[in-house]
Amino acid sequence: MKAMKKSLIISLLLGILMVLSSVLTKVMTPNITSGQKVDINLETLIPTEFEDWKLDSSIASPIVTPGVKDLLEKTYSQTLSRTYVNKKGERIMLSIAYGGAEKTDLNSHRPEVCYAAGGFDISKMTKTFVDTTVGRIPVMHLVAKRGTRNEPITYWTRIGDSLTRGWIEQKLSALGYRLTGKAPDGLLVRVSSISNDEQDSYRIQQVFLAALLKSVRSDEQHWLVGRMNS
Repeated sequence: MKAMKKSLIISLLLGILMVLSSVLTKVMTPNITSGQKVDINLETLIPTEFEDWKLDSSIASPIVTPGVKDLLEKTYSQTLSRTYVNKKGERIMLSIAYGGAEKTDLNSHRPEVCYAAGGFDISKMTKTFVDTTVGRIPVMHLVAKRGTRNEPITYWTRIGDSLTRGWIEQKLSALGYRLTGKAPDGLLVRVSSISNDEQDSYRIQQVFLAALLKSVRSDEQHWLVGRMNS
């Protein structure tokens, strides 16, 4: 009985949040212009080689299904998909989607959404952190599985200067900006690997992310993690 009441309360709160999000999106006018200049360039922002990692050009871009790439390009201002490999032969798939101030709804690119749309079963979603030289990054861990393919995933979403994990945090952050009359840009960073050893995969992914953030110029790191030190 208690579990049922808790489930009903959570469903009610989610429903209220969805309604508020829809209403505020329609009635609030963000303080932006349609010609707002965007200085980010994912192709040059993210190095093709850093520390023990280099671009694995022998593997195609890690898109879940053939139709996803076209959808991402239509929905977001910029996308980047690469596979990296280190000297041990460990591979990490990296995917980044950027939406400018007029394209901040990254819902359809959250892994639990786009992987499910590609026929994967999603499980073991856990909020956690990865430690890097630029700070402690809040991330989401989850596992996508289809047939014999088991894919542990780490991701975070940046909304303006806020780092979020999952739909609720993402919506609350976006609503907070809209209440001030601003429309933030947004970016989602995802890394994943094909492995049945999920904990080891998360360890390797943390090493990769720490090296990646360290390799990005200090004056451009805010594109990935916001202005954490401001």
